[in-house]
Amino acid sequence: MLKPGLGLAILLMLLAAVAVPVFLLQASIPFWQAAGISSIWSSEWYPYEQLYGLLPAIIGTSWAILISLAIAIPCSVAAAIAASEMLPPMLAEKARIGMEVLAGIPSIVYGLIGLWVLLPLLQSSLDLLTGHSLLAAGLMLALMILPTIMLMTMDALQQVPADQREAGLSLGLDWTAQLTRILLPAAWPGIRSGILLSLGRALGETMAVMLVVGSMDRLPQPVYNILQPAQTLTSRIGREIGEAAFGSIHFSSLMAAGLMLAIMGLSISLLANKRP
Repeated sequence: MLKPGLGLAILLMLLAAVAVPVFLLQASIPFWQAAGISSIWSSEWYPYEQLYGLLPAIIGTSWAILISLAIAIPCSVAAAIAASEMLPPMLAEKARIGMEVLAGIPSIVYGLIGLWVLLPLLQSSLDLLTGHSLLAAGLMLALMILPTIMLMTMDALQQVPADQREAGLSLGLDWTAQLTRILLPAAWPGIRSGILLSLGRALGETMAVMLVVGSMDRLPQPVYNILQPAQTLTSRIGREIGEAAFGSIHFSSLMAAGLMLAIMGLSISLLANKRP
């Protein structure tokens, strides 16, 4: 039987989990009534002309997430394999401490580093008018989520039972075959959890992305051009929530963007709790 305090805590968490999407849904109803579902695939965002196209921000969010995962997953998994399977225990522990420090750095600090280092580097190396771009947002997110994936992958690899390792050795498997046939499959649930947890953080990241993405309310031309300034759902909310009058359609449209992020986050949570 649950203790009263524990039961109350669980009840409060359940209420919060229900209250957030309900609040966002209620706050965004005026927007959906005025603009309709067609705003999701509309590309024009001019609040003062009552045009609220969400497509540029949705595409920008998708590109930033895809770029970050494409960079962070292989790099973090490779680093975790090296740290847990190849480095001496002392160096592996130092690598873990370093990743824990990186994971704890506030996002605004990453954004300032991006402004100072990443944007000038992209501008000069790629001959761009400005370093603000979807590529910059993806690189920044990759740096932010890499420690989480690496740490959880290290934990997953270290939890592989010793008898499975010994079984691979008894079968005459070399290190590469043991890694690909035994260690990674056994550690996959933990690696998967790390990826999904990092995906949730990348999806909701605001400040760092807002500082480097450029916040241009237009579709990239062409749509796969990640070197152009763009917009994401989080950067739009972060930049415009302060100037949107409470209760206006503009305010409601930003709540609709928040609702979409909440639905994405809920989907990730359900996927994380689904058995592989």
